[in-house]
Amino acid sequence: MRKIVSTLQDPSLVCRFQSYFGVVKLAEVENDKKYSWVATEVKGKYAEIEKDSTENHNGIRSSKIKDVSNGNGHVCTEDTKEKNQNIVYYRISNKFWYHLFLLGSLLGHEAWYAFVYSFLFWNVDGSVGRRVMLVGNFLFYIGQGLKDVIRWPRPPMPPVVRLEQRWAAEYGMPSTHAMMALSLPMSVIIFTINTPYVWVWVTIGSFWCVVVCCCRLYLGMHSVADVLAGLGVAAFLLLFTIPIAEYGDYFLLTSPLAPIVTLILSVLSIIYYPGSYKWTPARGETTYIIGGYFGTQLGCWLNYQLGILHPASDPSHVILQPLLLQFLLSLARVVLGLLLIGCIRAVVKPVSFQIGCLLMQT
Repeated sequence: MRKIVSTLQDPSLVCRFQSYFGVVKLAEVENDKKYSWVATEVKGKYAEIEKDSTENHNGIRSSKIKDVSNGNGHVCTEDTKEKNQNIVYYRISNKFWYHLFLLGSLLGHEAWYAFVYSFLFWNVDGSVGRRVMLVGNFLFYIGQGLKDVIRWPRPPMPPVVRLEQRWAAEYGMPSTHAMMALSLPMSVIIFTINTPYVWVWVTIGSFWCVVVCCCRLYLGMHSVADVLAGLGVAAFLLLFTIPIAEYGDYFLLTSPLAPIVTLILSVLSIIYYPGSYKWTPARGETTYIIGGYFGTQLGCWLNYQLGILHPASDPSHVILQPLLLQFLLSLARVVLGLLLIGCIRAVVKPVSFQIGCLLMQT
């Protein structure tokens, strides 16, 4: 088993995946071992590599980029970079895969989750939105916590070309992108299994899961082991979280104790989040997600207590297939709603940040 895990962790698998889909590594320029590596794209049709026979000030023999584009294209040369920076030069030879996998990366950003949750609440069913959000937040918390417990690093650069830096400071095992890419579509499919358009969710979910998992390898952010572990952990946890969300939704919506229970569990999960010997953005991202879930759950609970939400007369009701006009109205509802959310976020986030700094006296 250890040999299998070691093989799946091998960064050469990621390199071969990147190379197959058009990420061509041109050169590795190491100037100072004390500095980290950065990836720089070489643009230009006729860029080529020239072997440098001299050694730099650290005695390291390396390659450099020679600009022979003759005005037909632009390339990044070593002279344009800081002298101490370690650089991996690469070229994208297939733009289709590049943009497709960039789209896959966006499917793991907060803006995409906001769109999915909002669409489910406003256009499908509030009960579906609440349950899917509960499943997604629980699995995200487990995944982020496991990263800081296991503490396996991401694939090193070099040999991997890391095309994304947003989550580079986090650990890699398991891939929470892979966990969310499986858990969210699967939970939507399960909670809407009786609808006439469940095949739409199956199609979208399959595309979502495959593209997101592949993009983590393409961008050099995860090893094959990270992605497979993320899928395995998510599949295992879904066996428990789906029933919990199914039967716990009524309590969270109707019970007078629901806000207190949710608040206590949210605070405790933040306080006792697994720590790490070094700083990573994982805890901050997790706190952000938990806060968003608590706010959403509290809003749904208030709507029920105020009589805005009502229990369904037939719990087994079927969500009907929308007509064209209803589809357009749904799209308009999502666009206007997200614009409103964006405006509120732009105002509330800096204000809450200042209040937090004031309370913490920092």
